[in-house]
Amino acid sequence: MNKLHTLTAAQGVCAAGDAITTVALLLALQERGASAFVVSALVLAELLPSVVLGPVLAPLLDRMDVSRIVSAALALRALIAIGIAFAPSEGGLLLLVAAAAAVSAVDSPAMALLVPTTVPAGRAVAVGYARSDTSRTIGALVGPAVAGFLVAAVGTHTTLLVDAGTFLLLLTVVLALRLRRPPERTPVTRTPWLRQVAAGPRTLFGDRVMAASVLALATAIVFTAMITVAEVFFIRQELGQPAAVYGVLVTTSALGRLTAAALVAPRIPPHRQQAALWSGGVLMGSGLLVMAWVPSVALTAGGLFLVGAANAVQSLAIRSIVHGRAPRDVQGRAFAAMIGTNNAATMAGTAVGGPAVALLGGGGTLLLGGVGTLLATLVGTGWLLRREPTS
Repeated sequence: MNKLHTLTAAQGVCAAGDAITTVALLLALQERGASAFVVSALVLAELLPSVVLGPVLAPLLDRMDVSRIVSAALALRALIAIGIAFAPSEGGLLLLVAAAAAVSAVDSPAMALLVPTTVPAGRAVAVGYARSDTSRTIGALVGPAVAGFLVAAVGTHTTLLVDAGTFLLLLTVVLALRLRRPPERTPVTRTPWLRQVAAGPRTLFGDRVMAASVLALATAIVFTAMITVAEVFFIRQELGQPAAVYGVLVTTSALGRLTAAALVAPRIPPHRQQAALWSGGVLMGSGLLVMAWVPSVALTAGGLFLVGAANAVQSLAIRSIVHGRAPRDVQGRAFAAMIGTNNAATMAGTAVGGPAVALLGGGGTLLLGGVGTLLATLVGTGWLLRREPTS
């Protein structure tokens, strides 16, 4: 049995469950007549815990066997998913979503540490991350369609319970494969917790290559996160396309991510990950510029495909860089700091997206996103394209 294929397939099913829950919740809120403020609060509840709690809880990742953390987190996520299915009010729903995100603040970096343990000997870690991205992207593509069918067939409550089942499936796989990633054996010291917490960002930003990579990517994310807000206005109003075309065009971004994760990212050698991160930024910025500069359905489809492909390459590159350069005894905290930084950038970009669209329109916001992404990437050229041995 190939452990990598089994684990990542279960991750794909779990990703589909997450997508099912997101769509089902949005449909339920819309049916209840919830305001846009509630929907925004839902997005905030999904992102904020990883920014605030992720680094604080991160020392656990370097003090315990990561497989135990993942197992406990998946069990908690299953219980929370059941609670979400029966949440009596919008306030209770938001609290449970925030609780799930708080658990995810630990299990996301933990899974980033666990996946490499399943990579066959002699293969690059990037192969494992690429396989994981491919499976999760397929799940994210399939999930919304399944959600629509299930909500219509069995109702919202039963549909939401499916997500709990996917967490239990992934938990079963992790236990059955007997995956282990024990902590580095170091002398027992009474290091204060906050000093342990600070070790993650200190390691991440103390290494010139990791610092340049994370800062360049996070700055670019601020601009590219505007896409989420701008694309619906650009496609529906400025291109004048119906909802069906909007859905197809948005899907092309996921197809670009899937294509790059399956065919391109696994073939990038470890010593070229920094160049891959730089290339992804240039590709993403160029895709946004093409869409905004010459508005058309065909170029928008091509631009969104490039954006999705660039996202896959960047996602794999930054994880490979952190895995390769961060010392093993602080790797979990470095991953948590990186994920928290990226999510903070996503929140900032999403917050700016609304005012940007109101001021510049959908196309103008995409143009701003493209220029900003290119500039953020080009500023980091000197470090990202410099070849250095991994530590």
